[in-house]
Amino acid sequence: MAKRPSFDEVYMDVVDVIARRSTCLRKKVGAVITYDHRILSHGYNGVPSGHVHCCDTGKCLKEIAGTEEYKICIHAEQNAICQCAKRGLAVGGATLYVNADICITCAKLIVACGIVRVVVRRDNKGTSDGIDLLRKSGVEVVEWNAGANQQVEDNRCESCSL
Repeated sequence: MAKRPSFDEVYMDVVDVIARRSTCLRKKVGAVITYDHRILSHGYNGVPSGHVHCCDTGKCLKEIAGTEEYKICIHAEQNAICQCAKRGLAVGGATLYVNADICITCAKLIVACGIVRVVVRRDNKGTSDGIDLLRKSGVEVVEWNAGANQQVEDNRCESCSL
């Protein structure tokens, strides 16, 4: 009987494709928000629209400033949440997929807007503070390990038993 990839596997693949749009020189991060197994929005890390992108200058704006305070870059998770807000789409009860460690600021936003599940492929370039906050706040966290987490779903049509 034919098997197909799970939604988690498919959306983690989509995250990697979205991350290719990142304008950051240091790391390529993508995020996808789904509700009822359908994509609501996606985001990648980079500066806001209308600003000069690091990839266009060849210089990291954060590194040039030399301070964490000058952090014009928007994280992929923030971008995905903002895209929903701009379109009036509620994310309560949604799942967020991301391919990097989650910072504490993104974790606070995820909790505050009611996302209930996060699938994350840790890159071990950050801390576990964000993931710890998500778990303490009752958000289901799935740490994705390609291969180990891959699941397949039955490809049969429920209505026709094919």
